[in-house]
Amino acid sequence: MPDASELPDRVPLAHTVDGGGAGAPLVLVTGTGYPARTWPPVLVERLAAHRAVVTFDHRGTGATPGTPDRYSTRLFAADLAALLDDLGLGPAHVLGHSMGGRVAQWLVLDRPDLVGTLVLAASGPGQFSPAHHQTAGVPVGTALGLVERGYEAYMRELITRSFFTPEFAGADPDRVEWLVRAFWEGRPQLEDYLKHVAARQEHRTTDRLAAIRVPTLVLIGDGDTHVGGTGSHWDQSQYLASAIDGAEIQVIHGAKHGFFWSHPDEVVDILSGWAADHDPAQARA
Repeated sequence: MPDASELPDRVPLAHTVDGGGAGAPLVLVTGTGYPARTWPPVLVERLAAHRAVVTFDHRGTGATPGTPDRYSTRLFAADLAALLDDLGLGPAHVLGHSMGGRVAQWLVLDRPDLVGTLVLAASGPGQFSPAHHQTAGVPVGTALGLVERGYEAYMRELITRSFFTPEFAGADPDRVEWLVRAFWEGRPQLEDYLKHVAARQEHRTTDRLAAIRVPTLVLIGDGDTHVGGTGSHWDQSQYLASAIDGAEIQVIHGAKHGFFWSHPDEVVDILSGWAADHDPAQARA
């Protein structure tokens, strides 16, 4: 793993800052290849009523250009650190979903001054036990799915199957379709998507988790148990909660990987309470 100083040059990130207020800002970090436009508007609007909410496009997604460099979660964290420095924000509440949680781990490890609290949502540290298998590079299943179905059909199937329970997808197909379209309209080029996948797969902070010293909340859906390229999100989240000193864990019942989209009201209530109880600005006062 290269030192942070050896990473490629930064790329200015397309971003939006919504809302404001007395609370410390909240930074939302998306998962593998997801543009900022995929965050549910109701989630952002409600959270922005009390604090600034920062959303952004990783390099190679949405309105942020890709680069020929090899991508890594540490590189994405360096991009985010530069953005927060430019905005003069920090320490902030930093929430990362899936791969975004891996980015958030590197952010707090490399730039702890920017992170007041950490929320790791359906994420993981990389390989954490001999029994936990994590593919290096692009998983064969991902490559086959893209070749056999094509990019759009593959993403539609992946989102529907892994983000939502069959019951939810059947009862509210419009919400599923909204997320599929939001991803597709801001999608990375296929090369960039594959580089995001490889960055996720090559992430490993397992031996660094003890160095995380900020209040940490782990969020996971009780149905997020399928085994993908990084293993089971349920198992990874349980490990994160046990390995990070003082971490709390909250389970979203009846949810899979996409609880921000299927259970936005419950998630907003959890995050609002967490932010109010662990506000970095109050801690400094």
